[in-house]
Amino acid sequence: MTWRSPLALVRDALRGQRARKMDLRSLQSNLPYEGLEKAKQPNRYFPGNAIKTTKYTPLLFIPMNLIEQFHRLANIYFVGLAILNFFPVVNAFQPEVALIPICVIMSLTALKDAWEDFRRYQSDRKLNNTPCLVYSRMEKQFMQRRWKDVRVGDFVKVVCNEIIPADLLLLHTSDPNGVCHIETANLDGETNLKQRRVVPGLCNSVLIFICCREKPDKERVGTGIESLLLRGCTVRNTDYAVGFVVFAGHETKSMLNNNGPRYKRSKLERKLNTDVMFCVILLFAMCLVGAVGHFLWLQALPGEPPYLVPGRIGDPESASLSSFYMFFTMIILLQVLIPISLYISIEFVKVGQIFFITNDIDLYDEETDSRMQCKALNITEDLGQIEYIFSDKTGTLTENKMVFRRCSIMGKEYPHKENGKPPLLKTEVIPDRELLQQISRAESSSGSSRRQIDPYLDFFLALAICNTVVVSMATARRQRVSTKNPLGTLSSLLKRTGSLFTSRQHKPKRNSTCSDNSAIEEDHFNRTVKMEEIGGTNGVQTCSLHAPPQCENPAEIDNLYYEAESPDEAALVYTAKAYGFILLARTPNSVTVRLPSGEDLVFEVLDTLAFDYNRKRMSVLVRHPITKEYVLYTKGADYAIMELLGTPYAEHLSGNQKAIATKTQYHLDCYAKDGLRTLCIAKKVVSDKEYASWSGNRRRALAAIDGREELIMETATQLETNLSLLGATGIEDRLQESVPDTLVALQEAGIQVWVLTGDKPETAVNIGYACRLLEEEDLVINMSCTNKVRRPLSASLKFVCLTQSQTLTFKFEDFKVLAISLVIDGQTLAMALSSDLEDRFVDLAKRCRSVLCCRVTPLQKSRVVKLVQEKLKVMTLAVGDGANDVNMIQAADIGIGISGQEGMQAVMASDFAISRFKHLKKLLLVHGHWCYSRLSCIYTADLCCLNQPLFHLIMKTSYVSAELLLGVPELYRTGQGAGEYNFAAFWVSILDAFYQSLVCFFVPYLAYQDTDIDVFTFGTPLNTVSLFTILLHLSIEIKAWTVVHWVTMVGSVALYFIVTLAYSATCVTCNPPSNPYWILQSQMADPMFYLICIITTVVALLPRYLFHVLKNSITPSPIVHARHLDRLNLFSRDLWINEWRSFRGRRQVKRSRLSTPPPSTLETPVDIYPQSPTNSDITGDELTLNVFSEQKPVHM
Repeated sequence: MTWRSPLALVRDALRGQRARKMDLRSLQSNLPYEGLEKAKQPNRYFPGNAIKTTKYTPLLFIPMNLIEQFHRLANIYFVGLAILNFFPVVNAFQPEVALIPICVIMSLTALKDAWEDFRRYQSDRKLNNTPCLVYSRMEKQFMQRRWKDVRVGDFVKVVCNEIIPADLLLLHTSDPNGVCHIETANLDGETNLKQRRVVPGLCNSVLIFICCREKPDKERVGTGIESLLLRGCTVRNTDYAVGFVVFAGHETKSMLNNNGPRYKRSKLERKLNTDVMFCVILLFAMCLVGAVGHFLWLQALPGEPPYLVPGRIGDPESASLSSFYMFFTMIILLQVLIPISLYISIEFVKVGQIFFITNDIDLYDEETDSRMQCKALNITEDLGQIEYIFSDKTGTLTENKMVFRRCSIMGKEYPHKENGKPPLLKTEVIPDRELLQQISRAESSSGSSRRQIDPYLDFFLALAICNTVVVSMATARRQRVSTKNPLGTLSSLLKRTGSLFTSRQHKPKRNSTCSDNSAIEEDHFNRTVKMEEIGGTNGVQTCSLHAPPQCENPAEIDNLYYEAESPDEAALVYTAKAYGFILLARTPNSVTVRLPSGEDLVFEVLDTLAFDYNRKRMSVLVRHPITKEYVLYTKGADYAIMELLGTPYAEHLSGNQKAIATKTQYHLDCYAKDGLRTLCIAKKVVSDKEYASWSGNRRRALAAIDGREELIMETATQLETNLSLLGATGIEDRLQESVPDTLVALQEAGIQVWVLTGDKPETAVNIGYACRLLEEEDLVINMSCTNKVRRPLSASLKFVCLTQSQTLTFKFEDFKVLAISLVIDGQTLAMALSSDLEDRFVDLAKRCRSVLCCRVTPLQKSRVVKLVQEKLKVMTLAVGDGANDVNMIQAADIGIGISGQEGMQAVMASDFAISRFKHLKKLLLVHGHWCYSRLSCIYTADLCCLNQPLFHLIMKTSYVSAELLLGVPELYRTGQGAGEYNFAAFWVSILDAFYQSLVCFFVPYLAYQDTDIDVFTFGTPLNTVSLFTILLHLSIEIKAWTVVHWVTMVGSVALYFIVTLAYSATCVTCNPPSNPYWILQSQMADPMFYLICIITTVVALLPRYLFHVLKNSITPSPIVHARHLDRLNLFSRDLWINEWRSFRGRRQVKRSRLSTPPPSTLETPVDIYPQSPTNSDITGDELTLNVFSEQKPVHM
């Protein structure tokens, strides 16, 4: 390697920094520069592909780890005291002894951090040394390299079932249509296949693209995610793919998103930090009192006593200087006021809690073979303090396994009643007989005139075509395909070209042709791909690697497997298949569908307008093989499609179209009230002139570099206008097991549950009743405003306050079952979240037992969580299963992800992961209660009782059995709000500890007053009394005695006496001039010693004992009642539970069999504009509050 000047190195570093920050990244192929040193490489400014996720290096581990540990202020406090003890003028005992505890703690923490970092290092090393295929110009073939050797500008080949080593721009695949299927499970947990396409403008040959030089007159072609293979994804159902490395190492998307979990501190830990500060203030106050007392004592002495130690120069120190030194000496002596054992105990207890939670068999899901996951070790106690739960609906409360239930075609409804009878697989659809007959008639009529297409056929064609479903054989999924053909003559062409390569590519001219060499190379490259001919009416031939398009055998049709990006798409495709419209194959340019008659139609796919959250729909533009027309099939949310028709009551619609739209809207409302997920299906026949104009705009949008996404969306909305409504579908998403029982238990536990969903209000309300989030006797406020929300919000708040005040004033008997629930849509919620209305909204919502927010976006979900946290200062929990729930999960105090059908994004961003919503019940009511009770007792006792045994701290807790905690959810309320560990409890314990310390000192002091005993004889009973007081104090606090408690208690006393007796017998000259030789032996022979120990211990603990006796006898807490019930037999326990619940006066939630309100039927008219409530409505069992805006009446 040649020597380079420091100036050149600095210049290259600055150039590299500028190159990495540029929006337009210019890259060159590394092949012409292969073998040259790094300084001559064109892409040397960009980082390599090696990754490093470790926090430390071997040389800097100790200083960096010390800095990390000193972020905890307690470590600085303990280290400072240990260093202070090294100064002879202030030390209280041997400095080395004082340094041992903190050194042990920090060493153990350092070993834990080193082990974790070493595991990260092993993972990095394994990943960096993973083999891959990189093309070599010298060897003229792909050579095996390691991931860490891949550089930006390399050509990488990935074969089937291999993981992609870097972010690649897809240049070529084994599929002749230029498609590569990838699985992103390693990134987001989604196992469904996603399509990626070769960069446009390659003339179907990677070589032509590589040989193109950059010229100013060439048109640029923009590329997006559809041509990018991300690092970490897995190639599936594709022989091989070749890509150009555009991002490597830490610049890849997977590494940029890998920022680690957000650090969260528990509520108890935040309280503890505050109380520790009070303890520090108290410590300094006590030390100041001691120093002042020492000064006054020295001033009161008539002379210099002989037992005072002289100063450094041999002369006695002044009283002020001696008092100054005494202040620091007292700090060392009283440092145990903030016990170092507290932090050790907390770490041990939290590790034990995590162990018990993750190994709970009740939290294990046999179907998915998954158990509870704990990712946040430091917030387990927060599980016992939750006051608000924010939940998603689809996939969280429901199964997210869609079952086709009902559909409406051209204004006529087909119920599919047989599909609602479980058990039924999601791939099974029982056709409606009447609809089958209608399709048969349509088939026969359209056969006579091929130019006329029946809307019933169009409806099912739209179900089969308008999606991104990947077709494969169920018996051949995820199979690895071996290939043997690398890019044979790639280097021969590259020798003649040194093409500049940019990640935003240049489109060749239209008149450019492929050379003979290119054509030969293309044939050589694809010779192993099996071509399958698909017979169609127009003779079009397509290729599919995944599913044989000709499926003459019915068994092969049954083995077709559809891999969809969402369960809704799969349900619709399987429905079309049940009616004979079978999706056989899909390529980027064609879709093959078999009709019920057995005829295969090959539709040329002209463009796909992908779904996005702004448009709420997707469309596919195809060329019909029979009519040769350009047909746009669209599906999406009902309101998004209806807007494109105008409205169901638009004036420009003809009579027939108007009737169809009105009936379809009516059916949609009925579906929503039945809790079904609704979709509208529409089509549009595009004229040749309109298509020619639109396609030009579309090409320019796809080729754009700046504002590409906006331009693409604009072209999509331009085409999706004046649609013809075909029909609508209703898909059922069934509730998960035990969801109603879980929600009832959480509400009884004092937790307010909010459901944030993107579904229609009618669907959400129906699901709310089905899962018993809403009860039939509830007062439900439906708030939906289109223009102004201030007046309706104020009216609702006033009405709720008035209703609750009147109920309290007149003491209605029905008040125990009266509850208010709020239903609000996304548009109204957006206005309610404005700065001038958010206070009123929160005030209204906190008075409601449950809140349903409908049509909300992911951003609104997180805003709602943050608003409730900020305004109400409560502990929040968010639970969801999809990527749209990540913001909400991360915003809450505790985020819980459910590993469901929508991937693992929510699980990856969560603090805890469960597989079923029902697991939330035991996680909170049992484990949450246990974790909070255990740690709150430790915090209270350890700050007030010094040197407690570690095992006592771990085992001491207010145990209540899991059966009782689940049977009486109200016990969970003890941890909400201030909880057991609060400001008052802390200071009461401090005062009690102060009283005990006074008793432990003055009783022996008064007993030995006017005697000639030495300091060791006086100190021995003080230590013994302190030990007895601490142990018996713990005995009063222990609520569940076990063998471990007895062994620890007796063992502590025995160990104390054994060690002290041995020390007194062997230590003859340990502390001259006075020594503790034979002190304890002499004390144990004196009856006064035993009398002092008994009297002092009893007097010290008498107030606490009397307080507990009186409190548990006169006003027992719910926990005391629960412990009493735990000791009864099962029959007596049930009787006590019923009596106690009625005595507590809690709202009784009926536990009868799950029943939903009567669903709306097609014969029941829909009340679009209900009237305002009357007095009789207010006093009834159920109320729907309506307000009027300034423009027109709306249903609020």
